[in-house]
Amino acid sequence: MTNATMRAITKPSGQIGLVLKDAPVPQVGPADVRVRLLATSICGSDLHIYDNDPTFLGRIKDGNISGHELCGVIDAIGPLCARVKIGDVVALESHIICGVCWYCRNGKSHLCANTVTIGIDRDGGFTDYIVLPEDNAILKPDSISVEEAALLEPFGNALDTATCVDVVGKSVLVTGCGPQGVMAIAIAKAAGARRVIATEIHQRRREMAVAMMKLHTAAHRRDEDLVLDPRKPETEAVIREATDGLGVDVVLEMSGNPNAINTAFATLRSGGDYVALGLAGQNVSIDWTHHVVVRGITIHGIYGRHVYQTWDKARALLDSGAVTLAPLITHRFGLDEYEKAFQLLKAGEAEKVVLYPDKARS
Repeated sequence: MTNATMRAITKPSGQIGLVLKDAPVPQVGPADVRVRLLATSICGSDLHIYDNDPTFLGRIKDGNISGHELCGVIDAIGPLCARVKIGDVVALESHIICGVCWYCRNGKSHLCANTVTIGIDRDGGFTDYIVLPEDNAILKPDSISVEEAALLEPFGNALDTATCVDVVGKSVLVTGCGPQGVMAIAIAKAAGARRVIATEIHQRRREMAVAMMKLHTAAHRRDEDLVLDPRKPETEAVIREATDGLGVDVVLEMSGNPNAINTAFATLRSGGDYVALGLAGQNVSIDWTHHVVVRGITIHGIYGRHVYQTWDKARALLDSGAVTLAPLITHRFGLDEYEKAFQLLKAGEAEKVVLYPDKARS
């Protein structure tokens, strides 16, 4: 396939939107695998790239291939590869780590000082083929679909957030019910939270949160969960009433919204745990003295997934059926129909949208 070409959805420098063009099929290096992509999901960061968000200016080279939530089948391997083989179906970790920095050598490789992110720092997966180090290939359990496997990457973020602290028997507030927020709801339920309370301004997402709560509630359990519109003035009072006036034990902040961040601090009980995954697009002002120090709050920041411990837990959760991601996938398109997919997401009319380079929907 040395002279073969493939389709690639690329980012033109300084322009809004993405462009579909032909690109050379990449060749494998000694420790690389080449993956023929079967399903690739659109992430919120892909929308920011589409819109030419300033966050990525200067980082993405002209013509870089976007996309980083991926599943495909290995069609070529380098001579040093020993763990996977041609024909294996794999999900792909999007962070390529160096393995030699202080973080990598001390069990914190998810914080690698030299991380290279596919779809941003190098070519990604809105295409037919991608080449990555063998280490980044994660075998797909037979029990889950290729589209659910493509969601393993963001699922890992939600998993690290929802299991950062013990939630067994506790009340958990999830702020923001985008895809990762809803994943966190499902994980908290599976992990044994007594009550999950979610806040979200968009009705469609509130409905998805309700559906996922019900789906992940055992038949013998009492329904103590709540989904609230945080714009209503009584929201904080409702949360306090539902928690015997104390406030929630744990906050999982998934939105990055300044109002949600402050509401979460205001409704977290003294001595509680505040776990933050959502990225704020601006500096956020909080009452440091009264919301954090005086009340003995512990704040945990989450970035990415533990590589590769979280992947093993994520595969096991989905393989067991304790958590399912299928309801999150609301729309499916061929790779060539990417513009329709992006417009649906930009209009807030979809949750997770999957592109199929070969139209496979297994």
